[in-house]
Formats: sequence, C-alpha cells, structure tokens
Amino acid sequence: MKRTSTLAVSVMSLMLVFNAAGQANTKWNLVNDPYYGFPNYTSLFPGLKSSMLGAVKDDDNISNIESRGSGPTGLRTEFFLNNWFGVGVDAIYSGSSVTYDRLDSVVDGVSYTNAYERKMSRVRIQARFNFHFPVKNKRLDMYGGIGIGSNAKYRKLFVNGVETEDNTGFWKGFPTIPISMRTCWGFRYYFSKFVGMNFEVGIGGPLISTGVSSRFGFKLPKIPGMDELSPEGDNLRKKVEDAKRKQEEIEKKEGELKPQENPEKQKLEEEKLQLEKEKLKLEQEKLELEKQKFEEEKKKLEEEKKTEEKKEEEKP
Repeated sequence: MKRTSTLAVSVMSLMLVFNAAGQANTKWNLVNDPYYGFPNYTSLFPGLKSSMLGAVKDDDNISNIESRGSGPTGLRTEFFLNNWFGVGVDAIYSGSSVTYDRLDSVVDGVSYTNAYERKMSRVRIQARFNFHFPVKNKRLDMYGGIGIGSNAKYRKLFVNGVETEDNTGFWKGFPTIPISMRTCWGFRYYFSKFVGMNFEVGIGGPLISTGVSSRFGFKLPKIPGMDELSPEGDNLRKKVEDAKRKQEEIEKKEGELKPQENPEKQKLEEEKLQLEKEKLKLEQEKLELEKQKFEEEKKKLEEEKKTEEKKEEEKP
C-alpha cells in the first residue's frame, strides 16, 4: 500500500513539473506537420527480402532492371490536451515500382521477351499520442510518441503496358499485417508564432522525417524577441530613436560651428544650441519615465497572465 502511494505521488509530481515548465505549445493548440521521410525499404536495398528490387534480381531470365520509389510522405496532426500531452493522427504514404524485361519462352529458336512493371503502394493511418518534455526554450517543442493504426498495401502488375492479374505468387514475399505501430522521438522549432520546422526519428514508419510545422489555437505562446512587441512598446522605441537622432544632429552642428566676426551672433547661436540640448535632455528624462512606467505595466500584465494560467491549470 505504501509503495502504491509513493508511485502515485511520483506521478503527480512529474505531471506538475511538466505543467509548470515553459513549453513551445500550450493547451488547445493544433499543430500540423507535413513531412518527407527516408528511406523506402521496398524500392531500395536489393539485398533485403522486403525489397522488390531484391525479389527480381536473382532471376537469370530478367534484364534491364530499374527500381523507383518515393520516400514515406505524410501529415501529422496533433491537438494539445494540456501543456505536456497531445493526441492526433499520422497518415503515411509510400510507393515503389520495379520495371524489367523477362525472357518468358523460346519457340523455334525465337526468344519472346515481355516488359514487366510491378507497383506497390502502402498507406498507414495511425492514432498518435505524444508526451512533451519540459524545456526552457519557448521556440523548441521536444516530444516522444507512440502510434497505432491500420496498414494497407495495394499491388498492380503490368505486362507490356497492360494491367494483368498476377498468378505468379510474387506478392507472397510481401505479406500485409493489418495493424501498424510506431514509436518515435522528435522536435519542432518555431521561427515565428505560426511557422516552424519538424524533425522525427522512429520505428514503424519513416526512419527519419522532416518538414514544415504550422500551428493554430486560441492561445499561442509568445516567441521571445518576436511576439512580445506591443503598440506602446513600438511608440516608445520610435521616440527613443528620434531623440537619439536629434542628439546626433546637435553634436554635428556644434562640431561645424566656427568663430564668426560678429561676437553677438556667435553668442546667440551658442545659446540656441544650448537651449536645444536642454530641451532634448528634458525629452529624454520624460522618455525614461515613460519607459519605466511601460516596464511596470508589462510586468504587472505578465504576473496577471501567469496567475490566470495557474488557475486554469488547477481547474479539474
């Protein structure tokens, strides 16, 4: 009984750590990952039994063998139920073909050769469950996942360009298991609030895959240095830049000021520059006060936001 209680406390502590950590995604976010993967085992690696190229290569009556295929291509969609757990769907497609000429018969010394083409495509649709690791970088979303779903293969044979029923038993070397499973590790890195890139390694699908990530949601995380700007912050920054530019102009005028024959005129210009400098100094002090006020308001809003997020996470 004590051991069970300790395990329950450990699980609850782990969940609290995951919820408290900064994440690139938050509750109710929807992420789409179109991707392209490598390799396609069916069209490559002639030494493998699961390769169509390997299945025809050892036949002495076959010549002019060519193999083609596309790497696993797919779309992963994930919906975040909270900061550390998401559910979704992974649709994976791969296709391959092999073409060759085969000497089928010799009649009265005449060889009869036919052109063959075999095509096979595979479609897997899996339910995905991802567990997201706590990381400090709000641009980075790192996760481990598992998937389970369907597995279907579609096969065709063409002889001299005409689709033909295959009675040779060739496809017995490519059995279909109706269930597919996957385990994987991956990450997403966001360049902006809505767009990033994805990378994943796994077993039970593409060994390696990468692509573009796009996300949507009612409450997207802010990207440091990109999404924190507000209209007030922009206006304040513009005022600071204008003040800096005016100061450079005054310094330039002082450097260009030459002694004149009329001392009174020289004195008036110097007094004018001094007044401009004092006016600029007052403007800079005013901007500094505005900046402090802006920082205090920003800090207050962030604290209120954290309090609201904490209350929302504590809701059952």
